[in-house]
Amino acid sequence: MPNKAIDAQAFCPFYISENRFSITCEGIIGSATINKFTTELKKKSHESNFCQSRACAGCGVYSSIMEKYEERTPAKRATVRH
Repeated sequence: MPNKAIDAQAFCPFYISENRFSITCEGIIGSATINKFTTELKKKSHESNFCQSRACAGCGVYSSIMEKYEERTPAKRATVRH
């Protein structure tokens, strides 16, 4: 069960948890990536704009993790039929 509202509202598949000044996501390298913010307002703005919305693709962490997964997935070759 979620401990905080953001835990239940997170749309981003890479979101793990949050703290007062940070958001923890799946790791770009390693098991976790921690995004630190200078104010709670900046962190809440990031959560609202990326973690809780379908615009998560605009987040740098999201984009980097997606690239990591795309590199692991072999490209499909086009089938040429004669």
